Amino acid sequence: MDPMDPMRNPTLPFLFSLSLLPMLPAQTVDELITTLAKAESLDDDAVGIAGTKSETYRSYEALRDQATKQKLLELLDHGSAIVRGYAVRALAERKEAVDWPALLRKFGTDVAKVKTFEGCILAEQLLGDVVVEFARAQKLLSDDQWLDFAETLVAAKSPLFAREWALRNLRFRDGMLHPLRELAKAGDGPAHVALARYRLEKDLPLLIAHLQRADAFGDNTGFLAAQQQPDPALLPVLVGLAPKARQKVDEGFTQRLREWFAAIAVQQSSAAAQFLVEFLRATPVENKHQHRAIVDLVKAAVVPFPAAAVFEDVRAELKRHARR
Repeated sequence: MDPMDPMRNPTLPFLFSLSLLPMLPAQTVDELITTLAKAESLDDDAVGIAGTKSETYRSYEALRDQATKQKLLELLDHGSAIVRGYAVRALAERKEAVDWPALLRKFGTDVAKVKTFEGCILAEQLLGDVVVEFARAQKLLSDDQWLDFAETLVAAKSPLFAREWALRNLRFRDGMLHPLRELAKAGDGPAHVALARYRLEKDLPLLIAHLQRADAFGDNTGFLAAQQQPDPALLPVLVGLAPKARQKVDEGFTQRLREWFAAIAVQQSSAAAQFLVEFLRATPVENKHQHRAIVDLVKAAVVPFPAAAVFEDVRAELKRHARR
């Protein structure tokens, strides 16, 4: 059979007729902007189970490739948060010469809510946080520029999560010591973490008070701060939280103990090791799920110190529990 015989291959006339149809013109830049302004989410390049490009992302790619630099800069002020977000991405991916510190400061006040779609995860974020995360991933700022930006976020009391991320993760300059101390005094948990990195003895009473608050396990900032400033004076305070820790386990929130155990282990003292051993021995094995979770958390807490002989008894106790 001849596959090109239209009498024997009925699809050929149809395909031939399609070839005679006029090609649809590509969307103009303005049309692409209108399309993106109507989009429901700010999509990444691979979404869904199949990890494919969405129509929204394809429209973004066309805009990125067709729009002028000036047009993209104008779109930073567009009424659609999705268009603004894609404008930032296009400028970065095209490696345009942009004053990135100024652009980040601009978006540091952008609190428009936007849905983001990355992989299989659909989430709602503030656009400013989306832009900051993208800038961090693309390394658009130097280390000093990131510190400048972080100080701006803290000083402005920015509602972005980027402010909290900076306080939790960056070592601020000495000039920020007093502002951070005042924030910690006012009960700002992430500020306690940043303040602890200075490791000043005079700030220990502030941290102790933060650890002794009624809901010490409500967030992990006190324990993260204690990890940054492993002063021996903190160990009795941390150990004294054992009843509250047991209560969290009973409530089904065992993972809340992760940073607490880490704050104890970072002390690397015989007293810290003894407490971890006693806590393990007092953990009932009847509830296998809780028991396994606590064993895993204690193990994770001492893993960073493989050469610390002080934890030999802890490791031995962990092995005994692993066999139960």
